Amino acid sequence: MSASTATRGKALSTSDRPVRVLHVCTIGITARVFLLPVLKRLQAEGYDVCFACRDDEDARFVAGHGLPFFPVYISRSISPLDAVAVFRLWHFIRRRGFHVVHTHTTKAGFVARLAAWLASVPYILCTQHGYAVHAYQPRFVRAVYTALERWIGRRTDQYIAVTDRVRAYLIELGMARLDNTQRIYNGLDFSRFNRADITREACAAVRASWGCSQDSIVTGAISRLVRDKGVVDLLDAFAQVHARHSHAVLVIAGSGELMEPLQQRAQRLGIAGAVRFIGWQQDVPKVLSCLDVFCLPTLREGFGYAFLEAQAMGVPVVATRIEPLTETMLDGETALLVPVQAPGELAAALSRLIADPALRSRLGANGCSRVHALFDQQIQLDETVEFYRRVLAEGLTTRA
Repeated sequence: MSASTATRGKALSTSDRPVRVLHVCTIGITARVFLLPVLKRLQAEGYDVCFACRDDEDARFVAGHGLPFFPVYISRSISPLDAVAVFRLWHFIRRRGFHVVHTHTTKAGFVARLAAWLASVPYILCTQHGYAVHAYQPRFVRAVYTALERWIGRRTDQYIAVTDRVRAYLIELGMARLDNTQRIYNGLDFSRFNRADITREACAAVRASWGCSQDSIVTGAISRLVRDKGVVDLLDAFAQVHARHSHAVLVIAGSGELMEPLQQRAQRLGIAGAVRFIGWQQDVPKVLSCLDVFCLPTLREGFGYAFLEAQAMGVPVVATRIEPLTETMLDGETALLVPVQAPGELAAALSRLIADPALRSRLGANGCSRVHALFDQQIQLDETVEFYRRVLAEGLTTRA
């Protein structure tokens, strides 16, 4: 633990104990995918770190890395149980005497910040991973969510936005101010996403397990199978692609409510023989390394990890021209971007890549270089630690 961190912790707690920090999200997968590296880094810096979310397999995986865990059920929709979650978090925060409560995801973000405010926590922080209010919600819902976010925003000391566009959104909707919001890009662990780790023989074996021949051009998507990921549009587009390129294969990795409807749609479109539904995959880098093209025509996105993971593996990407993907990827340089819900244009972009190996190679190389330059997890962690140091230093100056 650095001397500066120890000094801040002692000044805040009037003891020799370090600064106590609680991170809160809704479900364990968020803690596993997004928070684990941050929690471990803060712990290494000398902070007394704990996290809270729903008790599930992913949360227990994170806890297994030596991170104290407080299980609390936070529903993903508005529910009377929210009052129970607020009370349990309030009681836990008061009992442990946290100096910092740092929230993630929309629902946990509101519930946990409310509990922290009621508990008079010195520092209430929020990482905004996407949009709490968006165009696909009914107007009344947008109005209610906006009012609630503005109210809790006035009780939030500092925000981290994962993109410049998310930062602008927070300010435009009156949830945050220019002076209490910082953009810190999410980062990838390049020790995991490294194509050099996957041999050609291993890749050939995986592709053979998918029933792909040597001349198959494989387009793949890795996603929850839900409507806002645009997988229906992907199937419709691929039907057009397969009519032009009989050696094209589509691999869909993931699970969700649309699994059976998508399989039925592939049958109706006459492409079932060229589409592989391979279910949820643990080894994402290996799947990505076996693709010729990655495509996910999502309708909305918070950050878009999947696209950057594909690019880190050198895979060319086709995606929708939406924020924040227009910030994280450059159309025509690192990816091909098409309008939302436009299967015809999506099919044209995929056909262009299938027919042009040189374009696939160029986009893959450019995308990989940009991801390494801007979205390195070590940069994210360094900036997060500096954010904590700045926030605590400013707070101590204010309280002096």
